[in-house]
Order: sequence, then structure tokens, then C-alpha cells
Amino acid sequence: MAFYNVENLFHPYWDSLNPDEEFRPEGRREWNYWKYKERLKRLSKVIISLSDSSYNPPALVAFAEIESRAVLSDLIKNGYFQKLNYQSVHYDSPDRRGIDVGLIYQRHKLKLIQSKAIPYRDPNNPKYRSRDMLFASFETVKKDTLNIFICHWPSRYGGKIKSMPKRLNAALILSRFIDSLQLQTKSPFIILGDFNDGPQDSSMTMLCRNANLKNLMLDLDPKLGSHRYKGEWAYLDQILVSNGHLKFISGLGVFQAPFLLEPQGRLPGLKPKRAFQGPFFTKGYSDHLPIYLDWSLRPNLH
Repeated sequence: MAFYNVENLFHPYWDSLNPDEEFRPEGRREWNYWKYKERLKRLSKVIISLSDSSYNPPALVAFAEIESRAVLSDLIKNGYFQKLNYQSVHYDSPDRRGIDVGLIYQRHKLKLIQSKAIPYRDPNNPKYRSRDMLFASFETVKKDTLNIFICHWPSRYGGKIKSMPKRLNAALILSRFIDSLQLQTKSPFIILGDFNDGPQDSSMTMLCRNANLKNLMLDLDPKLGSHRYKGEWAYLDQILVSNGHLKFISGLGVFQAPFLLEPQGRLPGLKPKRAFQGPFFTKGYSDHLPIYLDWSLRPNLH
């Protein structure tokens, strides 16, 4: 499975639920159907490139910064994707920018049991709106259950420290939801998302402590990451797994294919080849790199 913040994937036409003036043909970005189709083609390339050695694409791909179910529907109908038997899960949320989380899954590998949105609510700031989190439960071909959570927590707008309470609140909301679910099931919990905090920040450590989770990014090279800002890599995109199920993990990483990277510019090294520079579409991919988890249907005993 994989998670990918795709950097503002908007449909170019009017949506009554999300009046996105910026991403329309007459808007600031001059966003049109040709540019949109080009983005879908490029994102399809990334997902298919995530295939394993047997050319099997991910059974599940989660996304952040998608506008609506329509963009997921267009993605899975795009080109070669039509043969891959993907289905989407998405709920509209009240985010101020009009972006949501969602996922696609292969119906011959996973059977959807249930799904629901987990609203973001802040009692100290009731007017603030952010992305809902997404919960989906699946049955595998081995008749096991996987509980999947997709997150895109509040941004660092206004500064990391000033905005930290919003992400701490998101951690509290999610940990309470997981805690109630853990009373009902012993099945694995897998949390994927862009948390806008690093693995060692207080929001993430609180979530792991409260919900008995392991942050898998702590095992990766701390000099690398999924996102680069001002020359510094960071793991804003992370995968967490319930502590009792770590034996099912057979692989983990950040997908750093050369075509997803470009020179940093005045700074040494490479950075993600993003889709936009200011209002201009650059024919890139995203300002984040995808992350992936290989999950074995049988535990790894060694």
C-alpha cells in the first residue's frame, strides 16, 4: 500500500460543493482540462511505478490534497488504470482550501467492510475547519481484517509552534477513535498520512503513546525524507502500525524514483519535482514523495 500527497489535484470545472475559483480556466492558475489530464497521466505513472517485482500495483493507495471523489474516479479510469480494478473511497470535508483525503483499492485483493469520515473539531476554536480523517476497514483474500486511517493534519501556517495545538488536537481525536475501536477488534491498525509534523514531534509521540502504535519512519535514515523545505528533508508523510502487528511488515520506504526529483537550485542536492511553481503548472508531480508499506498476509517470523 502507499500514501501520496499529490499537491492540489483539482478538477478544472465548477463544483457547487467546492467553488474553487483558482483552479478554473478563467482562474489565476488558468487550470484547464488538458492540464488536468496531464496531471492524471503523471500520477498514474507514479502509482504504476510503485509495482512490486511481479508488476503488481499497490492494493491500496491513499491520497492527500484531492478535491473530490470525481478526481479519483477520473484517475482510476485513466489509461492503463482501467484494467486494475480499483474502487475509490472519499468523503467531502469542510476544509477551507477544498482539499480532502481519499483512497483507491483493488477489489479483487481487498473487500470494503465499512468506511466513515472522522471530523476535525476543535472546542477551543470552533470556527476553524480542516480536513476530516478517513477510516476504512477491509477484508483481505485471507479473510483477515485491516483497519486503515488516512490523515492530512492541519498545516504549519502561521509557524510550526503556533500551529502545533491544532495537530495535537488532531492526534487526540484520532487516538480516541482508535481507542474505542481497539475495544472491539484485535485486527491491525495502519495509519498513513501527511501529518505536517515529524515523527519525533509531540503530536506524533502522543498519538503513538495513546493508541499503542509504532511510527515506522523512526527506522528510516533521519537525513532523508518525503518532503524538502529550504534544503532540509523531513518525514511529514508517515506510516504508523499497531505494535502487536509489526511482524507483518515486509518492506517500507520513500519512493525516490529519479523522475520524481530535480535539482534544488541554489542549494545542493535534489528535491521533489513539484506540479506547480506559484500559479504555473510545471508538468511535475508533487512537492511530496510517495511512501509505501509492504504488508505480508503471513507474519514474518525472522
